[in-house]
Amino acid sequence: MELSYKELAHELPMMLKAGVVPYIRGSPALGKSSLAKMIAEKFKLFLIDIRLSERDPCEIGGYLYLDHATKRTYQYPLELFPLDTDPIPEGYKGWLILLDEFSSCAPATQAVTYRVIWDKQVGQRSLHKKAYIIAAGNLETDNAIVEPLSTALLSRFAIYTMKLSHPDWMEWAATTGIDYRITSFLNFKQDYLYTFTPDATDPYGSPRTWEMLSNFIKDRPVKELRIESLASLIGEGVAREFMTYLELQDSLPTFEAILKNPTGIDIKPDLSIRWALMGMIAHRIDVTTVVPYTQFLDRFPDELRVVAIREIRLRHPKLLDESKEFKQWITKVAMQTFS
Repeated sequence: MELSYKELAHELPMMLKAGVVPYIRGSPALGKSSLAKMIAEKFKLFLIDIRLSERDPCEIGGYLYLDHATKRTYQYPLELFPLDTDPIPEGYKGWLILLDEFSSCAPATQAVTYRVIWDKQVGQRSLHKKAYIIAAGNLETDNAIVEPLSTALLSRFAIYTMKLSHPDWMEWAATTGIDYRITSFLNFKQDYLYTFTPDATDPYGSPRTWEMLSNFIKDRPVKELRIESLASLIGEGVAREFMTYLELQDSLPTFEAILKNPTGIDIKPDLSIRWALMGMIAHRIDVTTVVPYTQFLDRFPDELRVVAIREIRLRHPKLLDESKEFKQWITKVAMQTFS
């Protein structure tokens, strides 16, 4: 079953509550790990991120220990796992264990996860009742290092395939503060959100790398950025187009000039400039500037105004309640666009 990030965010908590372990498979850098992090934060679960490809089977199944008094051997788990007698960390309601890179680990490591996944046991100890598990891995078709899951494991998971959803990622990006220059560019050039191919040998655009790039360029003017830095994250071709888009910022009207003359200031017909201006306004608008900025946006095509409404509402969720002028403008745009 293929589901988007947003759909999985709704589906997985229900599986976890039922005691079922979800397995998310998908192409590299789609956001499988960040999905687990988001669920952990939302439900106040302490996240334990275990990269199985880096782990020895004994680290998962427990190390053998000889008790000289009883002449017996026991399996002792590492402190990675929350056991039945462990106290829940302060401020949390339990744990979320992410078994990441599941499809890339050795068959022996996969095998020792059976008891962890099915019996909720590590060695001879039980996991805490408030410990939940999500597994994640890549697809064989993406030329990644993949060990096929055994039939025994297939019957122990609820298996999902993550698909890319541009609207879902744009919504997430706007609400988490991804740099507005990136979101406006990816609204304009949607195919560049994910440029991965199975034979890729160079960096590529992806939800993960755009987030990394946002952290790098945030609060930095264009003149401080180098094409080489951008290319190291999203690849040279996409980086050059993005740099050209960033350089448009220097030719755009200033916020102050737009506020002074929203209905008369000159706007160049270049579509990329209009997308960049829309991103600027969606980032900067507030209660005091709703009227002039929406007057300015009324000079844009309907498609851009609809995207602007979505971006503004995501970046400024309280604005609809705080400004009757903004609410009236949304109604007007809807009537003009869909009548």
